Amino acid sequence: MPYRLQLLWHLVIREFILQYKRSFLGVLWSLMLPIAQLLVLIIIFQKVIPLGIKAYPLFLFCALLPWNWFSNCLNSASNVFTYNRDLVRKPNFEPYTLVIVNTLSNLLLFIIALPLLFLLMLFYSKPFTLSLLILPLLIIIQSMLTIGISLILATINSFYSDVQHITGVLVMMLFFLTPVFYSYESVAEGFRVLYFINPMATLIQNYRLIIFYGISPGLNSMIFVGISSIVALIIGYYIYNRQIDDVIDVL
Repeated sequence: MPYRLQLLWHLVIREFILQYKRSFLGVLWSLMLPIAQLLVLIIIFQKVIPLGIKAYPLFLFCALLPWNWFSNCLNSASNVFTYNRDLVRKPNFEPYTLVIVNTLSNLLLFIIALPLLFLLMLFYSKPFTLSLLILPLLIIIQSMLTIGISLILATINSFYSDVQHITGVLVMMLFFLTPVFYSYESVAEGFRVLYFINPMATLIQNYRLIIFYGISPGLNSMIFVGISSIVALIIGYYIYNRQIDDVIDVL
């Protein structure tokens, strides 16, 4: 294995293990948050304000997992350079590696929760169709989108620490503008434009199509999220590449 890939893998595993170091339950905590969120949202939208969606726990969980991966990455991305300033200033080390590490370590949490998702599919008698083969492609597309946005946040936050607080607010707002706990079809027509310009809304809908409905996403939606992710990655790297020398000086 090439040295850079070895280093990347080592950092991903290190980051993942450090999250649960000296914890009694260890990696099981990675399942606690999505399960707790799932239970709360089920109570609210099945009992308190029923949405009338069949197999709602599965409907919710197949969108909640990729959303948590995305939101966790963005909420922690702002500080990846400032918290790892010694590595950033190390010669022959590419600081963008830290953003990739942050994305992949959070992806491990997503992967660990997949067996629970598949158990829910069995419980609700949802078929395992060939559309599931598209899942790795969606993961790759979301990884590019996440890394691109994270590069922007990490770079700018090195100069303006307000970015981390603004990011928290924006991620919370975006949660309600993404069909995680409700269906896209329930959105009033006049507001659907907000979802057309939101790549995560399309990604979440595509996850739900292949897992919950067992069908393949439309080609247009895949092209849209693919292009959006590539553009985000290019813009993110461009901003990073222009500012990284100043970032190192500031840190």
